[in-house]
Amino acid sequence: PRLVEGGRFYSKDLRKAIEKSDWASIKAATQEPGKRTKADFSKADGGVSERAALAGGFSDARVLTAADLWASSFSDNSVTTKTKQMKAQVEELRKVVNGMSSLAKTALGEESSGAFMGMGGKAKGKAELVKEVRELYAKGGNAWNQFAFLSNDGLPVQLKRLPYL
Repeated sequence: PRLVEGGRFYSKDLRKAIEKSDWASIKAATQEPGKRTKADFSKADGGVSERAALAGGFSDARVLTAADLWASSFSDNSVTTKTKQMKAQVEELRKVVNGMSSLAKTALGEESSGAFMGMGGKAKGKAELVKEVRELYAKGGNAWNQFAFLSNDGLPVQLKRLPYL
């Protein structure tokens, strides 16, 4: 379910945010949950549900970890070629998510886009940021579709197939 929901979020909600250049929504979509605190230990579930609610709709914690687990399920005693190929697509998606998050933070002024420690480099303009995030979105969409193709290839009829974007 997390993979299907993640794909749906990517193709609908994240796409709309990118089309509108809504940097706050892009940042929220790729946001990771916070680290565990001492207060979490006193909660019944260890603060898991609270932190999980903070994860973005297409974050590593919400979707890509599930994709890694799904890819691993195609291997038994040794890692299969299919698993390796699927994990390579997940790594590509991780790079895309991290890139989008970084661009959103840059656009919101939370991160600098300069060279060494933010000095010496020319700051990126809004148009350049929009172009880069759209390129990343297309790259991520291709990686997701390739992941879905690999997942669906040879899948028994009884199992539900992953939809493409």
